[in-house]
Amino acid sequence: MAVVLLSSSGCVLERGGTGEPRRTEQQQPDPQEERPQEERPQEERPGDALPEPEEERPGDELPEPEEERPEDGRPEDELPQEERPAALCEAADASLIACFAFEGNPGDGSQHHFTPDRERDLSYAPGKDGQALRMTRGSRLRFGHDAAWTAPAMTIDVWINPASIPLRERYTVIDSGGKPSLFLMPGGLVRCTMGVEQNVLYPVLPGKWTHIACLSDGQTQSLYVNGVEVDRSPSGPVLAEGEQPIHIGSDEPSDQDEFDGLIDSLRVFGRTLAPQEICEAAGRDGC
Repeated sequence: MAVVLLSSSGCVLERGGTGEPRRTEQQQPDPQEERPQEERPQEERPGDALPEPEEERPGDELPEPEEERPEDGRPEDELPQEERPAALCEAADASLIACFAFEGNPGDGSQHHFTPDRERDLSYAPGKDGQALRMTRGSRLRFGHDAAWTAPAMTIDVWINPASIPLRERYTVIDSGGKPSLFLMPGGLVRCTMGVEQNVLYPVLPGKWTHIACLSDGQTQSLYVNGVEVDRSPSGPVLAEGEQPIHIGSDEPSDQDEFDGLIDSLRVFGRTLAPQEICEAAGRDGC
């Protein structure tokens, strides 16, 4: 009789014959080691690394210094002329009845903010300062009556650049029945109607900018051209009664006598401007 010795470290025979040694639990492969790379748990996938530190990201550079940004935050005196805020219309000036800078629109920049009740065939072109209103045959710009247009003393202050000089009919700058008006007459005369209708001969030239200021305090009417007084006449009270609309560039009420050329920086004050103010508005040196 044969005796078979068994050892705890030996092989265990399976029924029916010998086979491969049975692996113990310690020898079984780790299921995670046999999983394909795409089936590994999410925390072990190679693409799920921790984000890089903020300072190492390529797109997170610091913003450019403020002074290197083009046009941003520059002082007013460094801006191009066309970008500087217009100082023409001082809305805080209680005496300013209306102010038209004509910077691409016919709106009023005074405290009253008048808006036109009729506008037609308006265009804009380079002006004396910024842009100017271009008036031709058929152009219309009208504002309704308002009590603010009436005052015992008034000033009309404007730049004009006529494309031609009228031969027979007048060119209207601003007009309203019963209110101050300003016209360019045949032969280059300037007509100021403010208490008295007065024609003053002055060589207004086509294609050239001319500054005109017409003013009256109810007793004296004065006319300034390019900052210089060219006429002073006795007058009665400023013609400021009536409720007719205000026309710019055409006659009231006919809408005829249209201005041919450019009108810029038109202001109407409820007071007489001082000579120094007129000189400065005309851009003269040494005011």
